[in-house]
Amino acid sequence: MGKLAKASFLCASALSFALALAPRPARASACCGGGHGLGQRLGPLERASIGASLRFDGRFGSHRADARFAPIPAGDLDTESRVELSWLVKPVSRLQLGLTIPALLNARRLGDFGGVGGGLGDIVFSGRYDLVPLGDPGAVPPIALTAAITLPTGRAAADARDPLAADATGLGAAELRPGFVVEKIFADTVSTTFAASVGLRTSFSTAGGDRVQLGPRYRLIAAAGPVFPSGLSLAAGLVHEGEPAPEVGGVVAGDASRRRTAALAFGAYDIHPRWTALASLEMDLPIPGLSKNEPARAGIAVGLRHVWETHD
Repeated sequence: MGKLAKASFLCASALSFALALAPRPARASACCGGGHGLGQRLGPLERASIGASLRFDGRFGSHRADARFAPIPAGDLDTESRVELSWLVKPVSRLQLGLTIPALLNARRLGDFGGVGGGLGDIVFSGRYDLVPLGDPGAVPPIALTAAITLPTGRAAADARDPLAADATGLGAAELRPGFVVEKIFADTVSTTFAASVGLRTSFSTAGGDRVQLGPRYRLIAAAGPVFPSGLSLAAGLVHEGEPAPEVGGVVAGDASRRRTAALAFGAYDIHPRWTALASLEMDLPIPGLSKNEPARAGIAVGLRHVWETHD
């Protein structure tokens, strides 16, 4: 491969890595499962919490524009380690406000080129308002409106110094993500959760100076599992995301729409009335046709959460 072709290939790869850094909360936190909810939220008797999580994931392939799966070439590497600190508070009975601060460490190798880098990621402010509160005995299941605002506090790929953008820790764009979540526990033994949201992002610039406007990215999550009196809850489910082709330099990129489908597994255990241990596993399904123009990744996360109850 000549020097010019190799440089072009590396630039294209860096842009691909940058697009993969789009905020993805379903991957990013050690979510809890079953009766603990699908994601970070406070229970009916909880008024505040603080948590920490550690996540590691790696790319094992990619889904091409024709929606076919291709394994990662032998010797190549693309991993991300992420630490998150999160806070939640309930200022009034139905409203929850949250803050998540991530730090990332990336390691990448592409052929003869490699790099390691990291730093502060994109900070997320979140909110939830319970239209029907958790634990409500009525016929209508608990439902809440959700919202998240992601700030571009991480380093964008356009500002990366590494040729593979290993030191990029953010998308370089802000995101507003409204949505809703529905939770229902049947007979105090089986919990089900469905969540839907859409991310609206600002434009950003590539390293070459072109303006990129990503399309709205929707996310659907469904999970269900058993709840045990011991404080253990388990859940399994699916996540599906997608977005239309972006505009690059004012022109819609051809055949560049994206979608992904992944399997989820969650576990949470109350090791103490104030402490909960959390774990999650997520893996993109390497099935032709399910995903398109997306990296295929697998990740595992563990976390710990401390809560304060309303009577504390």
